[in-house]
Amino acid sequence: MGLMMTFTPTQKELFNKNIEALSNILLKESLKEIKSSKFELILGKDNLDINLKDTSDNTFLYENVIDELNSMLNTYNDKYLLYPVLYFYGFGNGILFKALLQNKNHQHIVVFEKDIEIIWIMFHILDFSNELQNSRLMVLQTSSLDIEFFSNFCS
Repeated sequence: MGLMMTFTPTQKELFNKNIEALSNILLKESLKEIKSSKFELILGKDNLDINLKDTSDNTFLYENVIDELNSMLNTYNDKYLLYPVLYFYGFGNGILFKALLQNKNHQHIVVFEKDIEIIWIMFHILDFSNELQNSRLMVLQTSSLDIEFFSNFCS
C-alpha cells in the first residue's frame, strides 16, 4: 500500500494537461489509475531541488539533486551536444530532460521507465505538455513493451 498523495487543484490540472499531451495510450491509462505511491515527494528551497524518497526502503532518488543535475548537464552538453536523439533509462525528476530540450539539436528524448509512479508524481509537478505534444519527449513504460514494439521501434 502506498502513500496517499494530496495534490493541489493546480497540480491536478497540470497532471491532466500532461496526460492529454501524452500520445502513449497504454501509459496514459496506467497513469490515470494510480491513486497512491510508495514515493514521498521532497521539495527543497530551490525550484530545481525535487527529490523522491522510496518509503519501502527509505532511499532517495538523488543524493544531491542540484549537483547531480549539473553534472549530467555538463556531461550531455560536452559529449552529446549535437545528437538528434538521446535515450535514457529512468525518468527521475524530469528536469534534466526539460533542460536538454532547450537545445534544438536534440529533436527527441526517449525515456524508458519501469516505475510509472515516478512519472505520475512528476506530471503533477512539472509541465511537460509541449515536449510531449511535439514528441520531443517520449516516455515508455518498460513493463508494457514487447518484442513486437522493439522490432518496430528499431526498424
